[in-house]
Amino acid sequence: MDFKQYLLNRNLFVKNARKIEDTSADQYNNRLVNLKKNDIYNEEMTIGQNMIQKINQRYANKANEYERTIKYYLEYKKICEKENFIK
Repeated sequence: MDFKQYLLNRNLFVKNARKIEDTSADQYNNRLVNLKKNDIYNEEMTIGQNMIQKINQRYANKANEYERTIKYYLEYKKICEKENFIK
């Protein structure tokens, strides 16, 4: 299961999670790719203040969608580890 597949099925893993549509899953995945490419997110297990500052300097982040992307990715990593899914 990759990150996009997780997002599309997140409601099966996280209680009371709303369904994420295909377009939104693509957007989250693209944000993650760009955060990694721009050296803002490097597989840290928490979202630190320094990371938030870098996000806000680089992107218009009015709805905190970049922090949410990392939050969802951290959920994904934990579930993959717990369920022993192949990434």
